[in-house]
Amino acid sequence: MPKRDLTMDDVRAVMALQAERREPDTYKAVERLAAETCGFRLLTILRYVEQDAVVERVSSSDEKAYPIGGRKPLDKIAASHSAMSEGDIFLAADREQVRAAFFDHELIFSLGITAIMNVPIRHAGRRLGTLNFCGEEGKYGDREQAIGRVLAGLLAPALLAAAGE
Repeated sequence: MPKRDLTMDDVRAVMALQAERREPDTYKAVERLAAETCGFRLLTILRYVEQDAVVERVSSSDEKAYPIGGRKPLDKIAASHSAMSEGDIFLAADREQVRAAFFDHELIFSLGITAIMNVPIRHAGRRLGTLNFCGEEGKYGDREQAIGRVLAGLLAPALLAAAGE
């Protein structure tokens, strides 16, 4: 399916949901926009839970394989998340890079995923979580990274709210 550009109307719509503190609706709106603009086989949103040294899934396009509420210890995903602690996107661009970076690569491969782009969600110099695009090799280039950054930025208020802030 051809991908469309992200528009200001898209951004305004997500911001309107944020203004009403409608986190689940915000997650679904971002998921829809991610599908239309970048594409994915799996899209997840994780929030950092620093005191427990984990990331916790707050949204998943495939709740059977990756359920909401699922947690991963930071030490098991250090390769991908250490790059993002400074605000960098982590890209595992092919099957071998996915295998090297993700301990659950067999489940990932079983879903037809051979590339992963993790985009940091940050606010005020602090990491809040990640927006994770999982698709096929060759899918995530400069265009998708730019759109991913905008979509991740739109999620910051929802993750702050999820953390009780």
